[in-house]
Formats: sequence, structure tokens, C-alpha cells
Amino acid sequence: MPAPRLSQSAEAARAAALQAEFNEKKWVWVPDDKEGYLAGWVVKEEEDMGEVVIASGGEIRRLPLYALSKMNPPKFDRVDDIADLTFLNEASVVHNLRLRYGSGAIYTYSGLFLVAINPYQHLPLYSDAIVHQYRGKRRDENPPHIFAIAERAWINMGEERENQSILITGESGAGKTESTKKVIQYLAAIATDAHPPQSHSQSPSLTHSNSFNSIMPTAGLPRTSSFKKHGKGMSSSGSGFTAKDRLGLLERQILQANPILEAFGNAQTQRNNNSSRFGKFIRISFSPDGSIAGANIDWYLLEKSRVVVRSEAERSFHVFYQLMEGGGSLKDTLLLDGGVEDYEYLNKSRREVDGIDDKEEWALLKNAFETVGFTVAEQLDLFRIVAAVLHIGNITITETRSNDAVMPDPSQAERVCHLLGITVAEFTRAVLRPRVLAGREWVTQARTQQQALDELSALCKTLYEKSFGMLVDRINRALDRPSSKSTFIGVLDIAGFEIFDVNGYEQLLINYTNEKLQQFFNYHMFTLEQEEYAREGIEWDYVNFGLDLQPTIDLIETSGNAIGILSLLDEECIMPKATDLTFTNKLHALWASEPLPGDEPHPGSSKYEPARFEQGFIVNHYAGRVEYRTDGWLEKNKDPLNDNLTRVLSASSERYVASLFAEYSEAPSLVGALTMGKKRVTKKGAFRTVGQRHKEQLAGLMAQLQATQPHFVRCIVPNTHKKPGRVDVPLVLDQLRCNGVLEGIRIARLGYPNRLPFVEFRQRYEVLTPGVIPRGYMDGRKACLRMVDALELDKANFRIGTSKIFFKAGVLAELEERRDTLLFDIFSRLQAVARKWTARRQMKKILNRAVAIRTIQRNARVYGELRDWPWWQLYTKVRPLLGSTRNDDELRKKEAELALAKERAERDQREKEALESLKMSLEAEKRKVEDNLEAERALALDKDALLDRSKKREAELEDEVAALQADLDTLDSQLDRALKLQKESEEKHETLRHAFDQAAEHLVRLESEQQDWESREVELNEQLDLAQEDIDAIKAERDNLEKLSDELKNLVAQREEDLGRTKERMESTLSDLGTKLTAETRNKRTKRSA
Repeated sequence: MPAPRLSQSAEAARAAALQAEFNEKKWVWVPDDKEGYLAGWVVKEEEDMGEVVIASGGEIRRLPLYALSKMNPPKFDRVDDIADLTFLNEASVVHNLRLRYGSGAIYTYSGLFLVAINPYQHLPLYSDAIVHQYRGKRRDENPPHIFAIAERAWINMGEERENQSILITGESGAGKTESTKKVIQYLAAIATDAHPPQSHSQSPSLTHSNSFNSIMPTAGLPRTSSFKKHGKGMSSSGSGFTAKDRLGLLERQILQANPILEAFGNAQTQRNNNSSRFGKFIRISFSPDGSIAGANIDWYLLEKSRVVVRSEAERSFHVFYQLMEGGGSLKDTLLLDGGVEDYEYLNKSRREVDGIDDKEEWALLKNAFETVGFTVAEQLDLFRIVAAVLHIGNITITETRSNDAVMPDPSQAERVCHLLGITVAEFTRAVLRPRVLAGREWVTQARTQQQALDELSALCKTLYEKSFGMLVDRINRALDRPSSKSTFIGVLDIAGFEIFDVNGYEQLLINYTNEKLQQFFNYHMFTLEQEEYAREGIEWDYVNFGLDLQPTIDLIETSGNAIGILSLLDEECIMPKATDLTFTNKLHALWASEPLPGDEPHPGSSKYEPARFEQGFIVNHYAGRVEYRTDGWLEKNKDPLNDNLTRVLSASSERYVASLFAEYSEAPSLVGALTMGKKRVTKKGAFRTVGQRHKEQLAGLMAQLQATQPHFVRCIVPNTHKKPGRVDVPLVLDQLRCNGVLEGIRIARLGYPNRLPFVEFRQRYEVLTPGVIPRGYMDGRKACLRMVDALELDKANFRIGTSKIFFKAGVLAELEERRDTLLFDIFSRLQAVARKWTARRQMKKILNRAVAIRTIQRNARVYGELRDWPWWQLYTKVRPLLGSTRNDDELRKKEAELALAKERAERDQREKEALESLKMSLEAEKRKVEDNLEAERALALDKDALLDRSKKREAELEDEVAALQADLDTLDSQLDRALKLQKESEEKHETLRHAFDQAAEHLVRLESEQQDWESREVELNEQLDLAQEDIDAIKAERDNLEKLSDELKNLVAQREEDLGRTKERMESTLSDLGTKLTAETRNKRTKRSA
């Protein structure tokens, strides 16, 4: 919970106490393994080492001085913009974020972008009243907020007529999805506020040429940091601003597209209960008058593997559980007759999430479908795919002794085939015994149990991914309008940089995307800085920070002489005997080997290292070193699905299912694949790998972003326990590096991040240079030059422009310290003089009292002595009588004096009132003159600049006039020649007109001939159709003859085998008979001889 708000006096006293404590010691940040950084102060320095006392426990540590980070003064605590810190280091950045987060401020600016830390609780920061507060206000008029970024994009789009983009990145659980929804909420609200709901079927009329700026409320809510818990959704409490009730149909459809995308694309993970498992770029188009004219959504990198497998502590996509909890009669239609625990793809992981009611979310999903315009049939088609995935997961596959896969229970397959509109026999054959092309022949291949299960998993992933893509296309059609579109604001919600214990192919694609986005951010950020330097006339050597990341990008994506990781992976996917190991070895040979003598090493080689212990490699990204494991990369990149299944599904009787696989419907059949009668058709997208598709999508995204003016939001996860108010400093530091926050600070250090207008610089620091600036008016730039000379600043640490003075990081801190020291000395002496005066005054009072007491005592003693003396008593009685004769005269004199004094007092009072009124009028006139003088000074500066530009323009115009005069003389001569040519052309025109008439007659004859040829073409087409039918019949007859020929060949082969066996038996019989004959002959001879 945020800390209680202090009164102004208490806050000032607290700030003064902290500043006094800070000035007493040399405070630094000490690196710590557990806490990240600890506060401490240096007590001793010896060469490069120093002794530091840790503030939290008093421990003394001896550390090298370079490891310490300077601490900012307490007045910079909880600063709205990190770039305002005088010491830009990691410790100061994370300390400021921690202080703001602890006080309830989840948003902080960091130069050009916004840092948003997930609060893990509902905060009243997004009501219609807050929308009204940020509407039409500058960034510095309100606390940091996501609405301020959206407002800046809206204003820039209206004023500059340039497309805008808001890039929201961060880890899972950082709040990217919620930030995206808040941006869309704000844009829909202010567009509706600017233009009341109207029909979007026609283009709205243009009533004002600059309506972006003509409708801005002038009042806002006071800045506050109090937070109260509220429920889900957009709060409308706190003001009478009811933009939500006035949303038009298109605005409501844009907002209601989010629940649909979240149901089908979000899931519960260990870090986030509603994590987007895909990236999206939402373009909201606006018409020229500022009203919303349509929207479009592009999606990237859907985690389709989640439908099949995930961690035990996570869930699949929300829609599965919503359908099972709230489906009702729809479940019967989809043959879903059990609960979550009855389906294999759901029962092995988490089933419920705290704080999420799946039945309630189902009702919201159905309402969103109706708002966006989905028909009941379209909804049924989407849920048909969801149910089919669940049924496929329940299909049981076993194997025989020969390791052949079999399906013992076909009931689940029958349900799948019923939902998908295909036959059970074809589906079973495609899964268990698909036909594959071996050379020029089709053969049946028996699958093993694991191969069949993998085939079913691949089918589920493909079905869900294609259905998700079709869903997004349908939403885009609903959000499209025929009205004129002028500009758009795009919101990019994509996963940030990822470094896990085991990093695979998905992490490479995500990190490659973030490498490109960071290069875009670096270029844009410093391009703006350098443009301001140019406007201010500062000497500056242009630096292209986008090149810093180019070697890593080339290492991943390049092709040509040097083959990048993705290009080599695509190449290996088409090699017949390629494996993950051969791919890894080729990578090592290309990027880790020494270049040949005389060859320059590729810049990407410095970013690549072979992994030491595992099969993989290491890439040095901008956010750190990442080790990738290459196991299974070839299969993930090819994303295989056998042709048998795609052909079966493309021929589905369900139109929606067939449309998902329409690209495979043109594939040649098994029988006709080798025929020569038709030209073989190549399947659309058959050779496009996952890497190729992602590179194409990323190139398109970057092209869109480069055509826009970007705004950046970096979302941060404060802790891994999802607890509000807690900050894990090492975790936050790691994300700051990965999100490029610290990279942006590194860039800022090379430039001049701190800047002040001349007037402000002079007012604040003139006290450090007394007597340098003479009395009277002096130009601001000249005054600053005199001041920096007197301050003896190094010229390398500052630059003076035309209206501002720029400083390197840390220079203003040094000036602040010098100013604080001087003011401390001045006020110390002032306090000493004041204390001296008050002490002397008090002493005088004491002395005067002592004298008065002694006088009173003396008079009392004298009175005591005279009180009883008779002569004194007589004197006291006679004394009043001595003056009684003069009392009347004195009374009249006193009355005259009193009347004169009254008259003088009245005259003095009238003169005093007249002088006071004169004084007030003179002071008002003085203020007016001073204001006019300041305005005249500013106007004089503008007029000087305008005069210089006018003189330059005058010289340019004089040159142009001289050139135009010369051109005029030339044109006069050309005009004479043109008149002559005109006469000649008129004569030629008559000739050509005559020729044209003849050509027209010829054209009529040709048209009549064309009609004859068209009729003849129709007759030939009819004959061609008849011939085609004959060809088909002949083909069918040929197929029958081929089958008959195969049967005859088989019969001949059997007869030949029988004949061979008979021949062998006869030969063996003949040999036996011959043997017997020989023996008989020998016996006869023996008998004869005997």
C-alpha cells in the first residue's frame, strides 16, 4: 500500500533533514549479490581501493572504487523521469523505480519511453475521470501514465498527420496485454469524445480541418498518488465522463476483439494468469476528422505447442476450459461428454486458476462474439476445431510385435472425423499407413507408435494455428470499414528478450525479433537527440547506434557469402541426411573457425561462440550472452505434417475445415502424380519454413514501424511471487538490461541528456557567479557564456545552443553541490548574524529590566522614608492648590492643540491612503512593464531569427527571379517556334483525322471478326470438354487395365514359380531313376560275370 501523504511543512522538513544527512557523508551504491545494491558511505580511500560502511547494518567492506556507483541527492528521490537523474547508473535507476513503486507509482518515464511495473493489484488509474485528466494535457502536466503515451501519439498524429506506433515489450507477466488494452481503451474513449457515435458504413463528413486539437477539455483532476482497489474492467466511477456509454459500434467491436483474442491466444503460465502466447500489432485507423475508421490485427509466433504439451503448473489456452465449463448444449453438439479430467491434453496440467471464473469468462466471450458480428455458424466452426483437438488427444495408439502402429479403439477417431467432415478409413490410413513417394513410385509406409502420436500432435498444432489465423482474419473483416482512412496508431504487444536455463528455437526467434526492435529503438532515440542538437546548432559528430546491433542481426539472418543461423537451418532442412548435429557442426565451421589468410573476419563472428558442454552455440545479444540448445531444431523449423492428412482435410465436407487446408487442395493425386497429360502443380507454401515465415513477417513489421513515429513502453515484472509492493532488485535489473532501459541510458551518456533553458540556468546558478553579469538586460546566450567561463567548466562537458544549454550526465549534480554548498555558507552566516541580533536584543531587555528594578527599589525606599515625615505630608496637601489658577488656561490650550493634532492626523491619513493607492498602481504598472519587457525580449529573439531567415530567403528569391527572367527569355523564343510547330501539327492533324476514319472502319470489321472467333472458341471449348471426358474415361479404363495387368503379372509369376518347382521335382526324380538304373545295370553285369 502507498505511504501516507505528508503535509507540505512536514515534507519540507523531512527533505531538509535528508539533504543535511546526505551532505555530511560521501554516499555511494555498493553492489550486492542478494539485494543488487546497498547504500553506504566511503570512509577511506587508498589509491584504487576504498572502505565503505553499509548503511543498513554498519558492516565495513573494502572494494575497488570503480565498482562503486555515485548516489543522487535526496531531492532526486521518486523523480518522474529517470533521465533527470544526475548520476545515470544501474543502482540509481533501480532505486528510483523501487521508491516510486513502493509509493504506488507504477509508471516512470525514462527519457523517450515509459517504464511500467506490474502492480499485481487493481488500481483506480484507468477510470473515465483519469482519461479526462490526461486528455489534451502535456506530458509534464500529469504524473507518468500509459494514457500520457497514448495522448502524445494521438496529438502527434493530428498535428503532424503522421502514422504513430506504440511498442509495448516485456517478459511474460509484466503487464503487456493489460497495457495494450488500456491504450486501446483510451484511444476509443477520446475518439468517441471527439466525435459522437455515428454510422461507420459511410465516411464521416469533415466538419473541421483540425478537429484533433479543437476538442480538448481544459480541466483535469489534481495529481494524486492515492490508490483504492476496484474491480475488473474499466471503472467509470469518479466523474460524469461517460464515454463508455457513448461508444459507437466500431469502438465497441475494437474493445470486444480483446476478449476473443485472449480466449484463443492467452493462457495461464507460472508468471502470469493471463499471458499472451502470441505477439500482435493492432493498427487503429483514423479518418481525417479524427474519428476511428477501422482496425487491423497482425499476429506473430503463436505458441501452438501449448495445445499438446505444457508444464504441470500451467494451463492450455483459456478457450478449452471455458468451453468445458460453460458450453452447455454446445458440448453435446461437439460430442464433448466429459469434464476437463477426461481429456488427455488437459488433465496432465493445472485445471483451475485463482481469480478466474471460466463460466463467467465464457459468457463474456459469447457476448464479444455477438458484438464483433460472428454468426452462430462461425462460432460453431471455431469451437469445432477446439473440440477436435481434445478428441484427437484421446485417440489411443498401440503397436504390434513388429512395431507397427494400430488403433485398437476407433470411437475417438470417429468423433474426430465427424467433427472434421472426413471419412474414418482415410483418416486412419493417413495416420497409421500413409503412402509416400519413394523415387517415382508410391509406397505404403507403416508408422511406429511414436511416429503416429507425433503425427497426431502435429495435426493438432496445425489445426489450432490455422484456425487462429482464420479467426484473426474474420475479426479484421469485422473491424474494416469502407470509410476513408487517413492515419493510424499501431500498438505492438510482443514478448521481450528471453534468457532461460534451456533456450531453444522459439527463444532464438523471440530474441532475434527483440534485437531488431532494439536496433530500431536505438536509431530512433538518438536520431531525435541528434536532431535537437542540429536545431540548437551544437557541433556534433553523427553516431549510428543501429550499427552496434547489426553484427548480431547479420549472424542470425544474413544470407549470401556468409550464411546466418536461420539461412543455414533452412538449407539443412532440405538436405536428405541432415541432423541437428550436422547443423550445429556447420555453424561452428562457419562462424567459430579462423578466417583464411588475407580474409577479413565477418563482424558477426565476434558475437558467436560454440557451446562448451552441450550441443548448441552462444550468441552475444545486446541484453547478454544466451546459450541455445539445437535439439529438435530441424523438425521445429520444417513444422512437418504429412501430405496424406492435408489432402484428406482439404477434401473435407465441412467448408470451414476445407478452407483451412485450401492451399493443399491443388496437390496432385497419387495416381495422376506421374502422368504427363497435366502440368504438375506445386503446393502453395510447401517449402516455406518457420524461420522464413518469421523473417518475412518481421520484415513487414519493421517496414511498418519505420514508417511511423514510435513511442516505447517497457513493462517490468517486480517479483516472481506475484505479490504487490515487492521489488526483487536483481530480477528488475535483468529486465532493465533486456528491455534496453540501461542501453538507452548508455546512449544518453554519450550525448547531453541534461538541458536547461537560458533563463532557468541563469536564475538557478547566477548565485555561483556574483558580479559576472552586469545590471540591466543581457542576451541569455551571452549570459550563459560568461557564467560557464566563471564556473570554469570543461568545454567537453557542455554545449550552448540557441535557446538551451546542454550538459553531460553528472555536470548538473556538480553544479547543484556547489550551489548547495554556497547557499549553506550564505544561510549559515545569515543565521549567525540573526542569532547574534536576537541574542543582543534579549540581553538588552535583561539589562533594561535590571536597571528598572533598581530604580523601582530606590523610589520605594525613598517613599517609605518620606511617608511619615510631617513636612512631606503638608507638601502633598498644598501642591494641588498652587496650580488651580492656571488649570483653565492650560485646558483651553490643550483643547486647541488637540483640534490641531486631529486635523493633522486626518490630513496625514488622506495622504497615506493616496500614496498607498499610487504605490499599488505603480507596482501593477511595473509588473506589466516587466511582463511586456520579457515578451519583447522573446519577440526580439524570434524576430532576429526571422530576419536572418528572411534575408536568406530574399537572396534565394533574387537568384530565382534572375533565373526565371532568363527562363522567360528562353520561353519567348520557344513560343515562336511552338507557334510554327502548331501550324504544322494542325496540318498533320487533318491528315491523321482522315487516317483515323479509315482505321475506325477497319476496327468495325475486326470486331465483327472477333465475335465470329469467340463463337468458334465456345464450340472448341465444348469439344475440348468432351475430349477431356473421353480422356478421363480412357484413363479410368487404363487404370483398370493396369490393375488387370498387375493381376496377370502376379498370376504369371505364380505359374512360373509352380513350373520351377515341378521342374526341380522332375529333375530330382530323373536323377534318382538314373542312379537306380546305373545300380541295376551294375548288378546285372555282376551277375553275368558270375
